[in-house]
Amino acid sequence: LRALYSGGTYCSEAQTIWAKSGLSVWSNIPVNKAFALDNPKKTSFQHTALDLGDDDFTVGKPHPMIDQGARIERLLHEAADPSVRVILLDVVIGWGAHADPASELAAAVVQAKKMAAKSKRHLAVIGFVCGTDLDPQGFAMQEQKLRAAGMVLAPNSASAAWLAAEWVK
Repeated sequence: LRALYSGGTYCSEAQTIWAKSGLSVWSNIPVNKAFALDNPKKTSFQHTALDLGDDDFTVGKPHPMIDQGARIERLLHEAADPSVRVILLDVVIGWGAHADPASELAAAVVQAKKMAAKSKRHLAVIGFVCGTDLDPQGFAMQEQKLRAAGMVLAPNSASAAWLAAEWVK
C-alpha cells in the first residue's frame, strides 16, 4: 500500500484507521513515531503514507494541491514497484487548488495501471475527491474523469483508507 496525500490531515487520519485494522504504515509524518521513514523523498518502505504537502517535499516547489507534477512523478515511481498492489490518492478541489487536477491525475493513473499490467500485476488506485459541486473544478466532473481512468472512488477520506486496508489484507 502506498498513499500519496496532498496534505497531512488525511495522511494522519488514514494511519490511525490502518493501525486499527492491523496495518503498520511508515510515513514522513508518522502517527506512531516508530514508523518514521528515514528518507521519504527517495524511498517508501512496506506500507507507506506520504504527506506530499509537507515541507520536505514543498520547499522551493509548489504545493501538490496546485501542481500535480511531483505527485504524478511519485505515483509512477510507486507503480513501478512490483510489491505495490494499492495506491491511494486524495484529490482536493476548490478555490486556490489546481484548475483541473483530475485531468492530470487520470492520465497518470492510466499510465500507472499500464505499467503494472505489463508486469502481469493488478494495481488498484483508490481515492476520493474533497470538494463540492460549487467548486470551480466541478465535483462531479472530477469524479467522472477519475473513474474513467480506472480509479476506485470512495465517498470520503475515511472510507478510502478503509477500502485500501481491506484491499491489501
